[in-house]
Order: sequence, then structure tokens, then C-alpha cells
Amino acid sequence: MASGTVKASLSEARPPQHSLENHRRVVNFLVRYLHSHCPFLVSEIVESGSLGQGTTTSADADIDLVVMSLDVPKIDNARWLPEKLEKLKQELARGSSGQPPHVSNMSNSVLGEAIPGCSNWKQTRFALQFNCGGYDVDLLPTYDWSISPGGYKELYSLCMTQESHYQWYSRGAAKLQVDFVSHQQNEVKDVIKIVKHWVKTVADWPRIQDKPSSYFITLLVIKAAENYEQTRRSQSYDLTAVLREFGSLVRQSRLRISWDKYYNPRNYPLFPSSERIVLDPANPVNNVAESGIGSWIKFQENVQQFLRSLGILH
Repeated sequence: MASGTVKASLSEARPPQHSLENHRRVVNFLVRYLHSHCPFLVSEIVESGSLGQGTTTSADADIDLVVMSLDVPKIDNARWLPEKLEKLKQELARGSSGQPPHVSNMSNSVLGEAIPGCSNWKQTRFALQFNCGGYDVDLLPTYDWSISPGGYKELYSLCMTQESHYQWYSRGAAKLQVDFVSHQQNEVKDVIKIVKHWVKTVADWPRIQDKPSSYFITLLVIKAAENYEQTRRSQSYDLTAVLREFGSLVRQSRLRISWDKYYNPRNYPLFPSSERIVLDPANPVNNVAESGIGSWIKFQENVQQFLRSLGILH
């Protein structure tokens, strides 16, 4: 019973192929355009959202691009970032044509071409937000720590010494976040899609801050999948068992989750008073169990209802 319901949920969560292709087309066009027209030198553009991680759902209609550069300062983001965002807006607005995202010339070189219509511009403390070709876009410039002499260790030290401002610098680890998630096996990504789709379309979140972030959901599912693998006996992958492990993690009153792929968590003994810790595998200063969710009580209640609806809990 549960298996069939889970399969139906996955089918609903998966985006149609034509939608994925259209999503990818707009992303590729923006990336190529920014490489050619960005007002500062670009070393890499990271697709930091669900598309780059391989966890896009049918409810996803956004694009997150982190523009990596050695041509911007490492620190004092509040001082230099507003000007960079304004220049990015001017360049993108200049190149915007109002064309729909499915136009055939998107597959050609961006030089001399207009990008899909961009509108609804908004500048936050951290990003340039706008709509492009029907997708909500977040554009976040940051220093490229991946090719910096000090590397990510310097980034972590900066985050620790300026902990109250770590959000300014956390995007610098976006490349590692994408690497961590995108290399998960497809079955794990399928479970991520199921839960993310439920969060976005079914669950009731009275306050917007209670709604868990996609990254928080993603990390919990990955840990649940790791727990499942420790006791797995069947050759076939059991999505239902992973969802059951996910529910078990959510019910815990104390939680300690970390990974050592990019750093040793023992070297960063942070959050000593936190009841629940889900350390960002790409950034030890980011406890996603705090930054990625507003209310654990509401989250626990909704997850219980979700698993009951799938026939996993009774």
C-alpha cells in the first residue's frame, strides 16, 4: 500500500521533461550571457538551486545562480555588493528583449542576442532578484574561494570570526553544496523530490518562516538514506524505508548530523547549546537545523501527517 502511494507521489513530484528542458534552457542562456556581459570578471557561475543539484520538482519555478569572481572583495559585502547588484541589473535590463524562453536562437551564441524578458527587479542585501522567461531568479555575486590561495579554510575562518555576518559569506560555499547533493544516487534524489514537493504544495505552513528550506529537507533525506543503507538487505532500493528513516530523524528531540567530506567537524566545535544540529557539509558555521527552519514543532506535526498520508505511519 505504502509503496504504491510513494510511487504516485514521486510521479507527481517529477517535473515533465519539456518543463525541465525549458528550465535548463533559460539557465544556460543566463549563464552564457553573464559570462559575456558581466560588469566584473567571472571565474565560474554555480547553479546552486534544485536544477544544479538534480532535485528539481514540478513545483520548482526558480533559478539560483551564484556568480563567483576574484574581481570582488573577500569581505565588507555590505559596502561593495549594492553597487555590483545595480550594475548587474543594468546589464541584464539592457540585454532583455521580452522574448519567451522557448525561442530557437537560445541554443546559439549569446553574443549580439537579447536574453529572455526580464522584469520585476528587486535588490536585497544579498541578491538581485527578477523574473526571466517565467522563472524567478536569484543572482548572488561572491568571492571565489575555490581558487583562492587560502581556499575554503580561509572562508571558514572568516565565517567564524564574523559569525553574526556569516550569511554574507555562506554563498561562497555554494559550489561544495551543489557537489555534495548532485553526487547522491538517483534514488536519494527521488526521495528528496517527494519531500520537497510535499513541503511546497501540500503541507500547511501558517507562517512563512515555519516552512523548511529545500536545503534543510535535502540534508535530512540524505542522512536518512545513509541510515537506511546501514541496515539495507534488499538489492532493490526501498524509497518507503528512507521516508520512514526521515520521519525517525524528525521525531528526535536531540539531533547531531554532520559530514566530513570537505572539513573535519571536530575542528569546528560550534553550537554547543543547540538541541538539534545539522551542519552544512559545505560550511561548518551554518547549522541548517536552525537557519533552515522556523518551527520544529510545526514541522514535526506536518511530517507525521505526511507519512500517514503515504501509509508509512498509522
